[in-house]
Amino acid sequence: MRVLHINRFSHSGQTTHVFALVGEQQQQGLSAGLIMESYPSYQALETYRQCIARLGAVIIRPNDREAVYLQVKDGHWQLIHAHSSLTFPTAAELAQKLNIPFVVTCHGLGLNQQEHRPYLQKASAVICISQRVANSLREFAGKTQVVPNGADLEEFRPGDKHEPIKIALVARVDGTKTKGFMQFCKAVELFEDVEFYVAGNKKPPGNRARYLGWSNEIAALLARTDILAGTGRAAIEGLAAGNAVLVLGRTYQGLITPEKVRQKYLDLSGLAGTDACYKTMFFDLGLLIQNRAALRSLQRFGRELAEKEFDNRLLTKKIAGIYRQVLERS
Repeated sequence: MRVLHINRFSHSGQTTHVFALVGEQQQQGLSAGLIMESYPSYQALETYRQCIARLGAVIIRPNDREAVYLQVKDGHWQLIHAHSSLTFPTAAELAQKLNIPFVVTCHGLGLNQQEHRPYLQKASAVICISQRVANSLREFAGKTQVVPNGADLEEFRPGDKHEPIKIALVARVDGTKTKGFMQFCKAVELFEDVEFYVAGNKKPPGNRARYLGWSNEIAALLARTDILAGTGRAAIEGLAAGNAVLVLGRTYQGLITPEKVRQKYLDLSGLAGTDACYKTMFFDLGLLIQNRAALRSLQRFGRELAEKEFDNRLLTKKIAGIYRQVLERS
């Protein structure tokens, strides 16, 4: 099966998800190609250079349809998979030119808008990363399937976790997430005997945190940390690496616990919680820091949950199954 992926580069879990998906598809024997629109900054390019080379990815200017067509016209592709809504038009036009189907992945909310609907209607399948996203696209329920982001369970796995307690905040912080970011940093500052690491695009206030900048090399960090705060893919990788995870984004959703997982569906969006307040975060962190048995229990639960729900190998096979269904119908 020959599948061409198209994505718009950004510092986000979406980009790392696409890299991981394409890499795993290649490992599983699919001929998976990748075109990344938008030239990243020099720093970003250095961050991802090895990964881009390993995948054989091509980088082109945004919306350069001619460049895309020249790259793929002789590739004998069978299906196109678009990941960023900004690439939906390119995928639809290219699929029409090549007379092949295309599928899209919806990585977030806000896609059920007039500008996107024509492409969602034309797509042969709509993959949603969560039930929450799927619920926002009920108009297309007949062709939506929920496949969450996955983690490489060999790369992200628990390591030796030694004292003192280590806390990681992994996030791409925009204007909507700034308050939660600042409130969490304030909460951690109130604890004396902890180590605090921040990996992302925003430097934390104060001098307590060790700021790592944006990095795609966080597996080693999470292997030794005890508690992670973040959303989406960062939360999943934290679970896989044996961390107790607090869901923090635009809102604060608190700890991922067995009780929450038993609910209708697990929401890692950071959109469905309460207004971010350092007092609530301080209380939740305190419960874990002061009760090592509870912390270790949640860490074991997190790894088990990742093995059950977020194994990238199994989720990649599920996506390949969607491709086969689309091609059979075509």
